[in-house]
Order: sequence, then C-alpha cells, then structure tokens
Amino acid sequence: SSFEQIRQFSTDVSHELRTPLTAIRGQLEVALFTANTPDQYRDAMVNALQDVEQLTSIVRALLLLSQAESGQLTLQMEPLDLADLVRDIVDQFQIPAEEQQITLTAACDPPKLLITADKTQIGRLITNLLSNAVKYTPPGGAVKVTVGIEKEQARIAVADTGIGIPADHLPHIFDRFYRVRPTRSKPLQGLGLGLSFVAWIVQAHKGSIE
Repeated sequence: SSFEQIRQFSTDVSHELRTPLTAIRGQLEVALFTANTPDQYRDAMVNALQDVEQLTSIVRALLLLSQAESGQLTLQMEPLDLADLVRDIVDQFQIPAEEQQITLTAACDPPKLLITADKTQIGRLITNLLSNAVKYTPPGGAVKVTVGIEKEQARIAVADTGIGIPADHLPHIFDRFYRVRPTRSKPLQGLGLGLSFVAWIVQAHKGSIE
C-alpha cells in the first residue's frame, strides 16, 4: 500500500508540474521566435510569470504538506478562542463573498469557545474550507460557518448552497491532487492539495473531519 501511494504520488506530481512547465516553455518560445514588438515580448513574459506563480504555488503547497506529514512541521499549541478566530476569518472573506453576491455568516454558540490548538494551522484550516465554499457557490447563494460543542469537543461546520460533491467522490476528497471533475461550464480549479492539508491539521489536533 505504501509503495502504491508513493507511485501514485510521483505520477500526480509529474502531471501537475508538467502543465505549467509546458506553458512556460511555450510562452518563452513565442517570445524567442515570433515576438517582434515590445508589447508582444511583454505579453509573453507576463503569461510566463503567471505560470511560474502557479508552479511556485504547487511546490510550496507540496513542501508544506510533506513537512507536515513527515513530522517536520510542529504544532505551537496554545489557548485559543475558536469562536473569535472564526469570526475574524469570516470578516476577512466578506469582500470576496460580496463580490460574488454570496451571503456569508457565522454562528458561534457559545460565543466564546476556548480550546488548545495551533492558531496558525487552525486559521489555515478555516481559510481553506471557506475558500472552497465561496469558490463553488453560485451568485445569490449562502455560506454559513457554525461553531459549537458536540460530545465535549469543539465542532466547526461549513455549509453552503453550492454545487455539492457527488457521493462517489466523497471517499477521495482528502487525497492529494484529487479534484472532482466539473461540468463543462465550470473549469477545474485549485491544486487539489487544500483539503489534504486540512485533513492533516485536523488529525494533528486529534480530531476528525467528514
């Protein structure tokens, strides 16, 4: 099973890196062989830089996830008001949500919920989930984050009126690079690494996610 995971991971990484590399090479070849004016050179360089940024994002995400799963990324555990953190992050997402005509709300009961956790990583977890929810919810929809206590554990729930995930995809959504294939009208988005990192953060805090 471990060898199969390594093989699949290597295949996935090769595929994910090949796409932006091919695009960068194409843009530079355009600049080298066909560009004649400063504007054409500039356009080629701008496009190449965008692909470099995508490549950088993939490598950064892979490095962070690799450090986490190999134990090199240690948690800085401290008292944390989970409700307060959720409200702050929801506030940060209000502008992008409004731009997409999405109603974004938070409900915290109790209004103050102290836990022991790594603030940076829990913040990254909430940010990743909210980012996905806003990204896949159509205009006029709603996203709601609920914080509460269930069976003596803190519980965060992110609900949206978005496109949803087909049941047959659910067992795989925390796998690296796994992305649900979209409809023709909706292009494939993201790197497929955000939920993998979310799953690690939850597990590192001895929690569960579904």
